[in-house]
Amino acid sequence: MPEVRSGRSGSALLPPLATADDIVDRLGRNLNQVESARITALLADGSAIIRRYAREDFVFYDSDTITLVSDGGIIKLPWKPIASIDSVTAHSGMPSIPDIPVTWYIFDGVDTVTVPSPWHSGIINLPEFWYEYNWWTESYTVVGSHGYVDCPAEVTAVLCTAIVSELSTPTMSATLASESIGPYSYSMRRTSGAGLQAALMDAGLKTVLADFRQSHGTIKIRM
Repeated sequence: MPEVRSGRSGSALLPPLATADDIVDRLGRNLNQVESARITALLADGSAIIRRYAREDFVFYDSDTITLVSDGGIIKLPWKPIASIDSVTAHSGMPSIPDIPVTWYIFDGVDTVTVPSPWHSGIINLPEFWYEYNWWTESYTVVGSHGYVDCPAEVTAVLCTAIVSELSTPTMSATLASESIGPYSYSMRRTSGAGLQAALMDAGLKTVLADFRQSHGTIKIRM
């Protein structure tokens, strides 16, 4: 079942981005006793590394809430992908002036909410304060649904490829890349370091998943 959460108030651990069955499908056989003992930890560790790199949970949030300061009436949301914008509320910042639901906002369908001047609100009894208020630079609370109902296939593929690689190493030593036993020889090349982190890099952490990586926000300064 896909993970669906109501807002971000819950503190439960996030689910892994793949399952043991996904690993079995790629191995083409059942897990042996040693592999079964390791698989839960490998799935959890690999999922945590991917989420840290992407700055993305890869779950679906229903009715999530965020408060941001607009820039010229433009609110840039850090969510992606966005399924819906349910409400926008303008904050007066003054105890004597109530906050007001903004019903005249414009959502571009991607990640930006624009709040036009209150003169375009169409509300005939809007308090005079809001016409004189610096609505274009103040705080707004946005409620909406966003995220992934199903984990993207590329994310699952990278995680599974890395774990299969880890399970296929000659021993569980993070530094051993090759092993020879009589006429049998096995070697593994890592492009960077060793262990699960390196296996994820080899599987495409920074290439295949580059498009999922959330960028940090920026602050504009007015002179």
